Amino acid sequence: MKRSIAALALATLAVSAGAQTPSDSLLKGFKSPPDSARPRTWWHWTNGNVTETGITKDLEWMKRVGIGGFQLADVSAGGGQEVEPKIHFGTEEWYHAVRHSAEEARRLNLEMSIFSCAGWSEAGGPWVTQPMAMKKLVWSETTIAGPKKFDGQLPSPPSNEGPVRDSNAGAKPDAPHFYRDSAVIAYRTPQDATPMASLHPHATTSDGPIDDAPLVDDSLNTSITINAPKDGAPAWLQYEFDQPYTARALSFGAHGRIPVGKILASDDGHTFRTVVTMPVPQG
Repeated sequence: MKRSIAALALATLAVSAGAQTPSDSLLKGFKSPPDSARPRTWWHWTNGNVTETGITKDLEWMKRVGIGGFQLADVSAGGGQEVEPKIHFGTEEWYHAVRHSAEEARRLNLEMSIFSCAGWSEAGGPWVTQPMAMKKLVWSETTIAGPKKFDGQLPSPPSNEGPVRDSNAGAKPDAPHFYRDSAVIAYRTPQDATPMASLHPHATTSDGPIDDAPLVDDSLNTSITINAPKDGAPAWLQYEFDQPYTARALSFGAHGRIPVGKILASDDGHTFRTVVTMPVPQG
């Protein structure tokens, strides 16, 4: 019985020695990645500059360099090579070019997907009416000393195009107008709540004195410019109050970029403590 057990153990070891280990499988996957692990890319057709010959060349190049698939995006933007005649979105020639792309993707074993419409929005077009389109929530504020009954006319919130609130960045002057009321909300403000502008704080910057009116007018369409110090030191803006002031909120932007810097506070104007460092860590 002992000999049989020993023989069985040796036989098992012999079989196991030839089996593939997890590390071998991982190495093989890196050397020859499966199609599911290959990168996908956006593939832009810009301003109708598309030919079926160019489509084939693009897709064969994707296959040759190891790309696993693409997302077709037709946009009326960008530069590059001009071709004639152009193939514009939605025409009979355009649909034929899309079909050619799909046939070539199948031949080359590339995964193909496509935007649901032309443009960056992926869901826009003349068939989307304004009531169905994306919207922004805007508001106006009215401060009333109570208690008393109020039956006056509330100021209208901004109704212009733009990314947020009253910002007119990217707005089109001839764009159709759309506005609908949403809600009227009344709430009690803290008794010690004081608008910062009413205290007339003294503003200074690393670039010298400024007119800070654009910073306290509650508009995103006005701004000031603070030039960076030539010695590489950080630029700064400081507000100085005649009496202690508690700020409960601060809107801070950097032309669409992530704000980088610090917000500091001081009780005596000499010793400062960090309130928050930006960008604020997530999680």
